[in-house]
Amino acid sequence: MKKKTVILLSAGILFVSGNLYLALKDDGKAVRSSYINNWAKIGKETLTETLHAEGVVTPEEEHHVYYDPNSSEFKSFLVKEGDEVDTGTPLFEYSSDNIDKELARLEAEKDQLETEATLLDEQIKQLSYLQTVSASTTDNSLPVAGNGTAADSSNDLMAVSIEKEIYDKELEKSRVEAEIDKYDDLIDSYDGSDQLEISSEVAGSVKKIDYELNNPIVTIISDTPKVEGTFSERDLKNVQEGMEVYVKSDMLKGAIGGTLTKIAKHPDSDPSVKKESQFPFEIQLELEEEEIVHGTHVDVSVVTNQVVNAAVVPQRSLDKGKKNSYVYILNEVGKVEKRKIKKGLEVGGKTEVKKGAKPGELFVREPENVQKADSPFFSKLKPGSLAKKTFKEEGKRNLFKQVMVGFFK
Repeated sequence: MKKKTVILLSAGILFVSGNLYLALKDDGKAVRSSYINNWAKIGKETLTETLHAEGVVTPEEEHHVYYDPNSSEFKSFLVKEGDEVDTGTPLFEYSSDNIDKELARLEAEKDQLETEATLLDEQIKQLSYLQTVSASTTDNSLPVAGNGTAADSSNDLMAVSIEKEIYDKELEKSRVEAEIDKYDDLIDSYDGSDQLEISSEVAGSVKKIDYELNNPIVTIISDTPKVEGTFSERDLKNVQEGMEVYVKSDMLKGAIGGTLTKIAKHPDSDPSVKKESQFPFEIQLELEEEEIVHGTHVDVSVVTNQVVNAAVVPQRSLDKGKKNSYVYILNEVGKVEKRKIKKGLEVGGKTEVKKGAKPGELFVREPENVQKADSPFFSKLKPGSLAKKTFKEEGKRNLFKQVMVGFFK
């Protein structure tokens, strides 16, 4: 019994000593095998690079209404500050006194012209009658001397004179009738009901009323909001009009999309060597059912770069050399492969792999655990992932072989 015990102890000591020797030997296979317990698949993600700024919600449009003191006397405002107005809503009205006087004057001048036209028409009728009588007298008269040449000449001269007078009167009548038409147009365009009320040309809200009648006397803001803010001069190289934008605020349930529609080409104040210049920008919002109050301060995120379905790995999983970056891939032959990659967009601790690895490949999340590149690796056994079916398919002999290989490694 003692002999058997000695043999077992000796074998155990030899086994442990041998494994310690292999583990501590510098060029031993045990050292070159890496224990990898944290790995993952290279996934597909959409990486979005943004530039952040601050903004405030303002009306998209501001419409000014002016008062002409020379047209008529102001009477009263028909709206108050804060009122909602539509296109065609009356804003203020003029007094009708001056308008009535102007219309009366135009009507009087028109009546005078119509009287003049009537007189001209009567004169033309009388001249036409004289012309008829003169022609009849000439036909029935007898010659007074010789062959009648003197009498004929006198009658012809009178006929020509009457014809010229008729022509002049008709020309004068045409001029007077043209004047009458002009006054008709003035009276029609000077409709008192239209001139008494000035209506809004846009829909929105009344922002300001100047009760001292200093122009503009009414300012209307549109219900459609926009966002205004400023970019620093350093931001200008990264932004351009047409970029996608998202705005957030504690007053909003979620982010609201929009478009960067305008970037000023000049700073909002005179440039100074002592401070950084700020350049105004405007954002058109894409509102559906959301309501946002004018004056709300918002956080602005401008999408400056975006890659859809990019192969992505965490930045901490990269082995960064002097010139290149590498990722450790667990390949199909059971080795840790050091793979050189081409990096792309880097956002939020994640790196786009443009070249060198593809989605679905297994990579080592903690590269410091790799003992040596292109060497075998082993990992912790996860009993929960084992199934009886797997053991039956592998067979006892193959299972024993794999267990012994893993044990000695």
